[in-house]
Amino acid sequence: MNLVKNFRLKENLSEYIKVRLMMKKKIVDLTHSLHGEIPTWSGGCGWREEIKVDYPKGLRVQTYRCHAGIGTHIDAPSHFFEGAANVGEIALEKLIVEICVIDAKEEADGDWLLQLEHLERYEQNFGLIPEGSFVALDTGWARFWDEPLRYRNPDQEGKMHFPGFSAEAADFLVKRKVVGIGIDTLSPDGSNVGFPVHEKILGAGMYIVENLANLSRLPAKGAFVILFPQKVMHGTESSIRAAALI
Repeated sequence: MNLVKNFRLKENLSEYIKVRLMMKKKIVDLTHSLHGEIPTWSGGCGWREEIKVDYPKGLRVQTYRCHAGIGTHIDAPSHFFEGAANVGEIALEKLIVEICVIDAKEEADGDWLLQLEHLERYEQNFGLIPEGSFVALDTGWARFWDEPLRYRNPDQEGKMHFPGFSAEAADFLVKRKVVGIGIDTLSPDGSNVGFPVHEKILGAGMYIVENLANLSRLPAKGAFVILFPQKVMHGTESSIRAAALI
């Protein structure tokens, strides 16, 4: 409030309005909590907590052990390409950007992929996807997060089935020069273990965010997203705290 009081309203009306709007923004957490029972690519929990010192001695000290790509996390270009940017090298300007949300909850099933026609329909309804924005696909799959087996959805041979992006959709978004893409599943490639979407997006110097939460609480366009990973110098992946401002 002190910031607002310091403005001279007549001389700084536009700045005053901007500050008031920022103060009224709604914050949506897009991050799943980390614990030992969450879904992972391999099926193992991937997360360990150990208490080294506990409260009777005055404080609690813990150690965490986990895979780098666990929970709501980011894939840097170096995840697939040697010599490409690591997690710690992604510019902050690319991690605080406008978010475009594509709603596919009504049609996405275990083998559904976002096609070029879906992106074209989105742009017909909401305008062009802006250069420098982040595109998230809301498949509704986050509703299975607390059911790891259902979230992974393996068949009898162990192959997982969940929604994702098509290679053509990835090509389209590369042309739109977005900073990255995100999804509420384990991978934007869906059940395609050839990983063409990873290859195209990371190969273009963009990033990927997996296992997002609460995308259905965001508008199709106009919100901003904050995606903060750990600043790991040589990290190819990192858990993140993701949030949106509406």
